[in-house]
Amino acid sequence: MITILKLKFKDSTGKNHFFKIANPKKELSKETVRQAMELMASAHLIKKGELELTGVPVGAKYVTTTEEAVYSDEV
Repeated sequence: MITILKLKFKDSTGKNHFFKIANPKKELSKETVRQAMELMASAHLIKKGELELTGVPVGAKYVTTTEEAVYSDEV
């Protein structure tokens, strides 16, 4: 199983943007994640031209997926 932390932000146009954190710590508190996302937004870390993709933190969730190989020629 693979777990990621999926962060959701809104840019200044109202469009949603998602960022995935691989191998996150388990059981992070709501306050810890919110604080980290607010820090990302205030630092203006991720831009596309003049558009700030991490404008406003909206939410975060853990997403767990299971991989099941169907076919592979790898040795």
